[in-house]
Amino acid sequence: MEREALIRFINKTIPISQKEATTISATFEPVTYSKGDYLLHQNEISDTYLYLEKGLMRTFLFDTDGNEITTDFHKENNVVFEVTSFFNRVASQANIQAVTNCRGYRLSYSELNTLFHNKPEFRDFGRAILVKEFIKSKERNYGMINKTAEERYKALIANDNKILQYAPLKHIASYLGITDSTLSRLRGKL
Repeated sequence: MEREALIRFINKTIPISQKEATTISATFEPVTYSKGDYLLHQNEISDTYLYLEKGLMRTFLFDTDGNEITTDFHKENNVVFEVTSFFNRVASQANIQAVTNCRGYRLSYSELNTLFHNKPEFRDFGRAILVKEFIKSKERNYGMINKTAEERYKALIANDNKILQYAPLKHIASYLGITDSTLSRLRGKL
């Protein structure tokens, strides 16, 4: 059944009836991205709230020297969007790009707001997603400060095998905050 994964994701995020989850899921539009396609470019205003059913995406930006720095990976069965640009309606500092071929379901900013105002269950869903993402962001920020490169790499091995399987090593290294050569040494050691 089409949208089955999205319906399960909604039900897992908040306890609502199957009928209500199905109604909410029907407002999402199916979308695909080929490897290398962009969900969002820097300096655009984000207008896509994406449930990623299949595939892997990454968020990245450029440092002051023009180097790509991967700040996040987005695995399947998660929501992908640039929160600051999306909600504040300002130009994004980041890019979001498909690492693999991807499939999912999207809402526009206006469609999301319509759901927020008309469906209390969707407000609860949105709040649960934002809390989850906020906690994930805080844990990542803390880990960049109080964990060694080896500890960060071991955590990635333990939790995010899909990233290791599909993402280029240079993206993984920048995500971990280390050089390519440090990542090579860690891979050899472990």
